[in-house]
Amino acid sequence: MAGIAGIRAGKADLEGMLQRLKHRGPRESWLGPGQYLKLGCCSLPSEVVPRVRAYACQGARVAVLDGHVYHAEGSELTDAELVLSLYDRHGPRFAEALDGDFACAIADGDELILARDAVGLKPLYYSHQDGGFYFASEAKALCPVADDIKEFPPGQVYTSADGLRSYTPHPEETPDFDNPEQAAQVLAELVERAVERRMADGVAEGALLSGGLDSSIIACLAKECRPDLQTFTVGLGDGEDLECAREVARYLGTKHHEYTYTEGEIIEVLPQVIYYLESFEEDCVTGAVANYFAARLAAQHIGCVLTGEGSDEFLGGYHELKVAKDEEELQRMMDRLIAVAYNTGLQRLDRMMAAHSLEFRTPFLNRAVIDFCRRIPARWKVYGPEQVEKWILRQAFSNRLPQHIVWRIKRPFATGAGSSAIMGSLAEKQVSSPDFMAHRQTEEGLKLSSAEELYYYRIFKDSFPQPALAHLVARWDPMKGDFRS
Repeated sequence: MAGIAGIRAGKADLEGMLQRLKHRGPRESWLGPGQYLKLGCCSLPSEVVPRVRAYACQGARVAVLDGHVYHAEGSELTDAELVLSLYDRHGPRFAEALDGDFACAIADGDELILARDAVGLKPLYYSHQDGGFYFASEAKALCPVADDIKEFPPGQVYTSADGLRSYTPHPEETPDFDNPEQAAQVLAELVERAVERRMADGVAEGALLSGGLDSSIIACLAKECRPDLQTFTVGLGDGEDLECAREVARYLGTKHHEYTYTEGEIIEVLPQVIYYLESFEEDCVTGAVANYFAARLAAQHIGCVLTGEGSDEFLGGYHELKVAKDEEELQRMMDRLIAVAYNTGLQRLDRMMAAHSLEFRTPFLNRAVIDFCRRIPARWKVYGPEQVEKWILRQAFSNRLPQHIVWRIKRPFATGAGSSAIMGSLAEKQVSSPDFMAHRQTEEGLKLSSAEELYYYRIFKDSFPQPALAHLVARWDPMKGDFRS
């Protein structure tokens, strides 16, 4: 993880922009050599030791990178060097060949090139202001220098000559299958390989463990790669997640850490959660609270964790999908969830990990895993008359974990951790029904959905008074297929 920022033909202070991203990389700040076009980044220790991975210079070309890109066997290039090498060969189409999660920028003379991975795991924002062009990993870095801030879309490349254009990543070749048993076997092998790849450099020392299916699978595979694996669980009181996570940790033999937080602590950290999250959408904030405490706990012990995010979107983990009338509608609903993941679960994950300068890696979002999941029939994901969510994934790992963990009903992270149960009551103490009805529409013209969202919105405005920031908050209803206004 790193924070990246840059200026083309602008007069803002790049160092000041990077300072507002320092949580993404407190180890080192670096400024490129350009004058008309300036790039910079701030990096975590894992990005600069033993070799600098987040930036590279080759002659007049400079690259900065937030994220990870994975190399062909035997490559000695760092991640940023690989970005420049692929740009040398393919020009602005270099992003099609990148395998990983990334937001990156290249300065080629006076030409600026930006790219963001197709899923949108790594964030990126930009703005035009007074003839200049500005970009940064988070919107907060642009607040002092620009008014009209936009989110850089996933799966896009920008050049100062041609503007934004979409790209399609090179597909990964994955094995064919004729039945669910074969598909489950291939899926297990691909996820196992993705975990191994993300642990190959020895940086990832632990895994977030909720005791649910996804995190338990990742912890199981990670333990096979690293015998001294550490696992981390949080909750409000002694909830279901804490007990299931303890059981999985005992079963795997990990060094387990847990933390129980209180209602008072939620109130205390909520302004920080919303500041780092850059959102007031109620589901996003509620989930982020649990992510915040989990990241804080892990960061007290290690610098990099694996997580189970991505499985729900690509393998049918949401209960809302069960209302689909047929397989075609089910697939459409899943596609919508995938398309907005960068503004929901992935935004929560990235921002809360970054708030504690904690690097994270997501094996389920490996390109080969994603490409294979897209080939699996939707009816094998939400399966049978009982509509078992993530059925094919359960089949893939049915012999690797205790059976009641494998077949445990999917619960949202915030529900299992306990925070969602009290967030609404906290809001009711702050926002009465008449207050909500009188302020349901914000000064930006957004219609809030609940007293809880109004509570979060007011905290959000304390940090981000600019109207442009409120308009950046994605308030997507995937079941309706549109944005709430």
